[in-house]
Amino acid sequence: MVWLIVLGVIIGIIALIMLIPVGADVGYENGELSVSAKVCGVMLKLLPRKPADESKPKKEKKPKKEKKPKEAGPEQAPKPRKKLNLQLNMDEILALVKAVLRGFGKFGKLTVDRFLLHYVAAGTDPYATAMTYNYVNAALSSLAPICAERFIVKDCDVWTNIDFTEEKTRIDFGLCVVIRIGQVFRMAFAILFGALWILIKNKFRLLKEKRKNRGSGNEASPEGQPEEANTENETEENIQEEERMDSNG
Repeated sequence: MVWLIVLGVIIGIIALIMLIPVGADVGYENGELSVSAKVCGVMLKLLPRKPADESKPKKEKKPKKEKKPKEAGPEQAPKPRKKLNLQLNMDEILALVKAVLRGFGKFGKLTVDRFLLHYVAAGTDPYATAMTYNYVNAALSSLAPICAERFIVKDCDVWTNIDFTEEKTRIDFGLCVVIRIGQVFRMAFAILFGALWILIKNKFRLLKEKRKNRGSGNEASPEGQPEEANTENETEENIQEEERMDSNG
């Protein structure tokens, strides 16, 4: 019976931990990143960090010990790092964003205390700038119903604009969400599997494109072979005719 009591206590502790409310307030405004964490109603500011107090005496650093030089040995070439090659098109990026939003709202509506998005499209190419601006507006209009279905937003401030006089796009973003730890794990798994499925489909698409390119490159080679064979036969016939002319002459 003791092990049942211990198991019940462990399950109760895990259940209490899963019910603890935690939150995050992330913002990127005027080129400055701010991050704050919220645990049981207490806000903890992580970024930007407070400047160090100059009035406090600084601790003296101990001198570092000199390291002995290593014996020269055969130089080994550094191993090349494998890079993750992701070539996502616009439709796949939008599908990935939708999968993330569905994962966030899969287990009930979430309460968002603050959501801010200010987007100003800019660039050196007016046509590309206008196309990007139109695509962002279309993406926001398609994502708005999903957000309204999955989230309860208390304070929302979203607007877009276009500026042909500037060279760089400006984005201000802010989000403050408070959820329970249990919801965090559930949403993490939902987002992970949704994003993984999109990445797998992207991998299959890239493989099909590679096979098509290889097939189109190999189709030209058989056509060239008969021409080479014909030229070789013509040269052999010319040599034989020259030998006959020499023997007759």
